Amino acid sequence: MRVKLLLFILSIFFILSMSRNKETLYCERCGLTFKNLNELLSQRCEKALEGPYLNRHKLYEGTEKEMYTCKYCGYQYKTIRLLTSLKCTKHPDGEYKGDHAPEL
Repeated sequence: MRVKLLLFILSIFFILSMSRNKETLYCERCGLTFKNLNELLSQRCEKALEGPYLNRHKLYEGTEKEMYTCKYCGYQYKTIRLLTSLKCTKHPDGEYKGDHAPEL
């Protein structure tokens, strides 16, 4: 329990330091961009439709890149938004059963 709490606190510090550096924040699920952490946490994500994180954006913790690669199939796209908007042929749930997901 303490380890989970410590990891949660460290992730919050990481997120806050990113938002202070004026970097763009991305949702890993839908690819939307946000100016700060408050925006990311306060808006609903249309891709998070089940589970404990219902309607919540998930912070993409990787770096900004020229091309984003799907962690399942290796395809590359210019933006996270485009990557996450398309179905993946090698998704763990089955062919075309889930969206591409960005590698960190």
